[in-house]
Amino acid sequence: MDSKTRRKYEQYFLRNALCIISLMFIFSSCKKDLISSLPGNHLKIAVITDIHYLDPSLLKNGAETGKALTDYMNSDPKMIPYGDPIFREVIEKLKAEHPDIVLVAGDITKDGEKVSHLAVAHFFQELEDEHIRVLVVPGNHDINNPFANRYDGDNAYPTASVTAEEFRQIYSNFGFSNTISKDPNSLSYISQPGPGLWILGIDDCKYKENKPDSDVTAGKITPQTMQWIKGQMKIAKQKNIMVLGLMHHNMIEHYTGQSVLDPDYVTDNWEANADTLRAWGMNIIFTGHYHANDVTSRGNGSTILYDIETGALIHTPVCYRIVNLSLKKKELDVTTKYITSIQASIPGGLDFVTYSNNFFSAHLDGIFSYRLTQPPFLIPPADAASAAPTFRNAFIAHTNGDEKISAEEQAKVSAFAQISPIGYQGLMTLWTDLPPGDNDLNIKLTP
Repeated sequence: MDSKTRRKYEQYFLRNALCIISLMFIFSSCKKDLISSLPGNHLKIAVITDIHYLDPSLLKNGAETGKALTDYMNSDPKMIPYGDPIFREVIEKLKAEHPDIVLVAGDITKDGEKVSHLAVAHFFQELEDEHIRVLVVPGNHDINNPFANRYDGDNAYPTASVTAEEFRQIYSNFGFSNTISKDPNSLSYISQPGPGLWILGIDDCKYKENKPDSDVTAGKITPQTMQWIKGQMKIAKQKNIMVLGLMHHNMIEHYTGQSVLDPDYVTDNWEANADTLRAWGMNIIFTGHYHANDVTSRGNGSTILYDIETGALIHTPVCYRIVNLSLKKKELDVTTKYITSIQASIPGGLDFVTYSNNFFSAHLDGIFSYRLTQPPFLIPPADAASAAPTFRNAFIAHTNGDEKISAEEQAKVSAFAQISPIGYQGLMTLWTDLPPGDNDLNIKLTP
């Protein structure tokens, strides 16, 4: 090749290289700055949580109806065999909705199986490939879980779980690799979708306390992590940045006495931490863990913190949220979306919603029949079995959100007061829907 021809080729490749680099820069800039290009500084956010995904490769030889998995579901009512088609349907719905961001509030896997984490990360990458950013935080099931199992026929066998560092690596594209700041003491981080907005992912899970034969359900924000959060909130206030929180455990009680009746579901020291976060300027935190579609708030006037909890994807109501945020108007519209059908064969030819409702009701009856015989209720077994449907109805009403008790159900609840005063109080608090609304609502943020 003569020198003249070589110079032409060099100029050609240089022009194309510069073009490719320019396109890469433009794409990267768009990904890092979603808000500035949106009209009126609007951002569309999807929220999903408690996927409890078990990769189908971990189910062999009829394990879906085998004794080991059946025993698990009897004590923890999740439609594990349908987790894969449910999640695939959610992914397709999110592609069609095309939010700017998907927030994932933990319990991504059934029990922390590495194979399941890798599979979910692949699904999340499909969303990223559609230019939908995904941000995750861990749940109590996801890390160092001693009950990570594969199922073969009637039996369960251990399979690899993940460490905190492996979790960070697997989900590096989904919150951990492109951050403003990282907490050195946990998997908490700050992500900036665009000017004027931060997402604060809070890791409050106690996976460091898990043992070979037990795991910890409860959550806690350590003093070190709170100190890190304080520093970030101070910076946000100085720069007039709105901060949205994302955490697995509830930050605020979603019914009166939840931290007493179900203490593992509201993060430890919740009152002080909630008051501290709202004093630092946080108005919204997205949570999961209790598998209920419920919104509650704490504070008044210029310092209100809303805890927007989203229901699970593994039992009724199978749902996710779409949140339209206006930074300019400082308000957000929350809409609940439901999965009503999946690509799978349902037993008895039932539709998915009917099957999901029947599954949850039947399993809750068995759980409440046992639980009501235990402290603090201590109800005789026969009375507990007859009262179980009343508790089941109250619990399902809470998980569905926007609870409204009928006269017939109120009569059943009132009759229970003679059997167990504390049980009656529990029923009434489940039926009492704390403000604001739960499923479709508008929240005006403080200036």
